[in-house]
Amino acid sequence: MNVLVTGASGFVGRGLIPWLTAAGHGGWATGRTPPDSLPAGWQGATREEFLSGSRSGSGIEAVVHLEVRQHVPKPTAADLESFEQVNGGGTQDWLDWATRQGVRRFVCVSSIKAVAPDSSPRLEEAPLETAANYGGSKARAEERVRRWAAADPRRTASILRPAPVYGPGNEANLAAFVRQIRAGRPCLVGRGATCKSVVSRTNLAAAIGFALGLASPGCETFNVSDRETFSLHDLATLIATLAAAPPPRRVPAWLACCVAPLGDLFCALSGRDFPLTSSRLRAIEEVSIFPCDKLVAAGYVHPYSTQDALREMLQWMKSADDASAT
Repeated sequence: MNVLVTGASGFVGRGLIPWLTAAGHGGWATGRTPPDSLPAGWQGATREEFLSGSRSGSGIEAVVHLEVRQHVPKPTAADLESFEQVNGGGTQDWLDWATRQGVRRFVCVSSIKAVAPDSSPRLEEAPLETAANYGGSKARAEERVRRWAAADPRRTASILRPAPVYGPGNEANLAAFVRQIRAGRPCLVGRGATCKSVVSRTNLAAAIGFALGLASPGCETFNVSDRETFSLHDLATLIATLAAAPPPRRVPAWLACCVAPLGDLFCALSGRDFPLTSSRLRAIEEVSIFPCDKLVAAGYVHPYSTQDALREMLQWMKSADDASAT
């Protein structure tokens, strides 16, 4: 299939293009600057070249939309405006482009934050986030995709909501947790019983490739997560075992509750970061379970277990650390 991938220079895009190539797909990879080092069968271009019409979209059969303004913990007014411009307006730009080009297949990579927070497992039908924040901007982008699909019975759209993504080359999300464990620093609050869904970049790439093959008209939404959901304690124990690191260390819950406000004060007075703040404590304690049962029932098969994916990530981290030490 001839595919156009937006936001292809990002972390997910860098893993997706090789996966699509191995599956026999090719096409165009776009970004604010042209992506480079592309495999055979792919060409790079800026997003403006396509959206302005200076670059022809002839022959493109599907759009995979990865372009995103990422979540930030404490968004400013400018951040909120940027969320709407990029996540909402940018999605509409590519939907309009697909309409002009007669492209009838659209895969939108959204976010689990598009769903309103809840302590129970959240399925695809859960209420959407409505606030003026990152999650709300992704929810509103999803609604644009649904309207686009509904406007023409020949169109097929898929909305994928990935859990936090990890893998080689990632320095956010799970990577910081892994580095704490490898260094023997405290990484758990209390018993670490909070459960959180995560997804390896390889499993997400496979889900995107699977969605490209769906042919039913209309729009379907799928959670994308690793097959198993671990508690933070069990995840930390698995990482420590794979990394040959000391057993995960804990901070008593009562102590974390005392330290977090001091961390807030330190950040406010110094303008610098602190390992534990009230917002981070809330994030640690928030249950975040997004079952992928619907995607599996549709025929998707995870290529990686969480253990395999973590082992790959740890190998990359070790190689990166060894290279920086020489």
